[in-house]
Amino acid sequence: MIDIVKASGETEEFSRDKLCRSLQRAGAPRAVVNKVCGLVEREIAKNATTEEIAKKTAKYLQEESLLLAAKYQLKKALMELGPAGFYFEEYVAAVLQEYGYKTTVGKIMRGHCVSHEIDILGEKEGVHHIMELKYHNRRGLKTDVKVAMYSYARFLDIAAAHKKFESKKHKAWVVTNTKFTTSAIKYGNCMDMELLGWHWPKQGSLEQLIEQKSLYPITVLPSANRHVREQFASQKLMFVRDLLHHSAQDLQKKFALNPAISKRLLAEAYSLV
Repeated sequence: MIDIVKASGETEEFSRDKLCRSLQRAGAPRAVVNKVCGLVEREIAKNATTEEIAKKTAKYLQEESLLLAAKYQLKKALMELGPAGFYFEEYVAAVLQEYGYKTTVGKIMRGHCVSHEIDILGEKEGVHHIMELKYHNRRGLKTDVKVAMYSYARFLDIAAAHKKFESKKHKAWVVTNTKFTTSAIKYGNCMDMELLGWHWPKQGSLEQLIEQKSLYPITVLPSANRHVREQFASQKLMFVRDLLHHSAQDLQKKFALNPAISKRLLAEAYSLV
């Protein structure tokens, strides 16, 4: 029996089955699941952290398939759209555009009582979607009911101010890169809010929207270091597939990248998309 340390700081017994299930969810075939689980299990030391185990798993999975590794590391990649969440807002807005939403990031909207800065204002089929984004950059955190209640209070203030002047309907959203607590989901359902996050809703969750159209963020690429991520984000280049419109020389000149890194990034992008 080997104890490992969770992101919350709690310890639990290492479970090979749990590790293997995470690989299965990423779409790995049985042979790859068994191989990677076996390699990782042999290297786990007492009190290893779940983050250390995830890194080892991703390393071995990457040797089998970059696509499987990207799916397995997608949650971590979303957490790297930081440091403060601005890039996450831009990324979510870009994802929603792929599904037919017109989006504006950081719009100021007048409320009945006060004005509000809206993380993302979306519009689709005559409905205004007023979105509050909650970004976490650490494992083990969930988006709780206080976020949903705060978001809905702002939504009510905005809706009250615009009800008289616009024929459009309004919809409140909370979007997060992590899971929601049970209470947040219960409150959101009760208030007819749209909740979009990790594994929620069961059909059309954030990771499903990303995977269905291969909208992988740049941060899933092994060679996308912090400098690379910041350079791309400053130009609103959010998706891995966007790299395919550039040559290695373009990346080198436009984004001031090392020639070797430019070539690796393109090779990884072609392998993934």
